[in-house]
Amino acid sequence: MMNKRDVTDTVSGEIVGELINLAGRQRMLSQRIVLHVLLSVRGEAAALAVVRTCLATFAQAHAQLVDGDDRLPGPFSDALRALYFGSQRADERIRAFMRLAADAIEALERNPQPVCVLRDEAVSRLTDEASPLLDLLQAITQAYQDEMQSVETAARRRQLAVVDELAAISMRANIVALNARVAAARAGQFGREFAVITGELTHVIGEMDSLVQSAVGARGVADVRDGAVALRRGRIDGAGTQRLHSRYTG
Repeated sequence: MMNKRDVTDTVSGEIVGELINLAGRQRMLSQRIVLHVLLSVRGEAAALAVVRTCLATFAQAHAQLVDGDDRLPGPFSDALRALYFGSQRADERIRAFMRLAADAIEALERNPQPVCVLRDEAVSRLTDEASPLLDLLQAITQAYQDEMQSVETAARRRQLAVVDELAAISMRANIVALNARVAAARAGQFGREFAVITGELTHVIGEMDSLVQSAVGARGVADVRDGAVALRRGRIDGAGTQRLHSRYTG
């Protein structure tokens, strides 16, 4: 069954974090299921109820991971789909474990006596699968952690692209402001009002430059394009200014 949520390349880190938590919970629940089945065999009165609850939660979490829902995307990458439905058959093996757990619960309910061959066989089949399943669930958790790294890398690329675009816009706006100041100066007293507007534009550009710098600093990135760096440090060379001046003034 495919997930109900539209799958895109923009799954957020928050969503992947939830998936990591679900996958980690599966590992814990699988061990609790086996442990309380064994406790039930030894006569623990409350153990069987714990097994039922754990199995229900385990099944629900697996459905969220594999099928998705209105919030979660299911296997949203090729790597996850290959893990669940490819050669490792994670989905098939997890569902088989759930059937073994259900069989063990049924056998325990039907055969509460201390010695029962059929019950012990059902429990043995479940416990034999416990360690291989734990390894599989660990691989699934690691796969989601790898996806988190990919999501974070993609987010950083998008953020840097935005920073670069802001820097480019700021550079173009600075040239426009420079041209405006030159025009205001040439206009003499008639250019004073225009000069005030130009000054305000320069202030806005300064705020934009500060935003770019803070965005870069917050991510530990110092390699914004050379032209934008030179602009913020006030070291645009004369030849570059002349070329840009000609471009924007015609």
